[in-house]
Amino acid sequence: MTASLAFLFTSGWISAVAIALLWAITLIVAGRSPAPRLTVANLAPNAISGSALLAAFGLAMRQTQVLWLALLLAISLVAFLIDLRIRLSAQASGLRRRTD
Repeated sequence: MTASLAFLFTSGWISAVAIALLWAITLIVAGRSPAPRLTVANLAPNAISGSALLAAFGLAMRQTQVLWLALLLAISLVAFLIDLRIRLSAQASGLRRRTD
């Protein structure tokens, strides 16, 4: 068992397993919500960001070219910023400064 677990990590396949698990959980959560399409749309940027980070980790474990890692990290950053904007726009009224 230890050898197979070590292989999963050193080969980078652990990230593929984690990405599959991440998306499965995202789709299960969305499927259980009252508005599944809206929930997927709200959760997708976060899942894309996590997927890009996990893919970068897997490729780094395989010692791939730095350009691919930089591209995946940039994708993750953009997806994170989109997710942040979605979350902050939902709370925009509570974040305004009151100068009364």
